[in-house]
Amino acid sequence: MDDEGDFKKARGFLLTYSALVLALWYFGADLTQFKLMGNEIKLHQRVESVWLVLAGLNVYFWFRFYQHIPRNGLYFDERMNDIYDEALAWTATKLKRAALKRRVAEEFAARHSDEKIKLIRYHGQAVARSVLEDEASIQGEDVPGLHQVTRKFRTTVHLSATFTHTIKLNLVPFSLPVNYGNYEPSAAVTYPVKAFAVIRGAFVTPWFTDHIAPLVLGGISTGFALWKWCDMNFFITSLPQLAQTCAGVNH
Repeated sequence: MDDEGDFKKARGFLLTYSALVLALWYFGADLTQFKLMGNEIKLHQRVESVWLVLAGLNVYFWFRFYQHIPRNGLYFDERMNDIYDEALAWTATKLKRAALKRRVAEEFAARHSDEKIKLIRYHGQAVARSVLEDEASIQGEDVPGLHQVTRKFRTTVHLSATFTHTIKLNLVPFSLPVNYGNYEPSAAVTYPVKAFAVIRGAFVTPWFTDHIAPLVLGGISTGFALWKWCDMNFFITSLPQLAQTCAGVNH
């Protein structure tokens, strides 16, 4: 079975049909008549339900694509996890910069009381993937995936710093790192970071455009089709009558 081919076909059908529905809605197309295989067809009955039919077909293509998404395809792939880890590490080092600086100053003062720190470099590394890889090398495949672990574990970042300093006016290169330990950011930090990773990933990796964007586009086009159907069947008549009733206008 050509799963990859079926996935691409389902994605193509969904994207094409969803784009067509959006175009019909945007340009206010008259759906009472159209051409099919060179023959002009005019609709005379149930014209008010055309948009509902379009929405139903869109739902079908949406589920057809969803069923062909590869296993774990809606979770971050390797490149997206790289982007997420980089964003977590960068954010953590910015938030804990002052605490890291104090830790470096404390350890340096204990070793070199008469010298000065010239430059500090801050380092952060998300530890979840490396921990799971170490466990996998020992236990085999009986370890959870990144999407199966807790948010707290997935977003833990190990922080450290290296620095240059002077000894008798001579500059000493970066010494051994000063370890701050693990930092566990709150959900208020990690969710915006994850949103940033998704947005950045949408431009630099195919994961978003291949797996997520078709679902989003299909949902939007279905929503507009249903809105158009409701507008034709309910809003056009009910809203003006409601407005007149509220204004006290009676016929």
